[in-house]
Amino acid sequence: MSLQEKQNRKKQRNRLTRRGLALAGSGAVLATLMSATPAFAANGAGCTSIQSSTGLLCVGWDAQTTKYLNTIRGNFDSPLWGVGNPRIEVRVLDAQNKEMYKKERSWGGNRRSEWAEFEVTVLMPRDASRVCAVLFEGGGYMDMACSPVYT
Repeated sequence: MSLQEKQNRKKQRNRLTRRGLALAGSGAVLATLMSATPAFAANGAGCTSIQSSTGLLCVGWDAQTTKYLNTIRGNFDSPLWGVGNPRIEVRVLDAQNKEMYKKERSWGGNRRSEWAEFEVTVLMPRDASRVCAVLFEGGGYMDMACSPVYT
């Protein structure tokens, strides 16, 4: 093998080694990004009976941490009587029961079943302690269901 051939082979090996390192580095970055953003770390739900135990009000949540909730949701089922002009408020509360986040949805008429889900787009100022869904009928308080937040 001539000296020129040896030098060409050495250059080719160096190029391949640099490419391999670049690919390995980009793969490590991608793996870090994917592992740093889980879909959710925990979720929870809770329900309470309404209208003399003929209906149900439920709340649910999923979160990455106690300060970063992904979604909160509330729903009710009232198969016998329905709920007139219902409104659901879904609230995130801290350990002192102070409201840190709230979303609501309302419907007109008599409804037997409805669902409201909200994406939480803010970082909580303190750890969330629980998520609650509050149901109102025609503007008057009906009941509340809560679920503790943990991760």
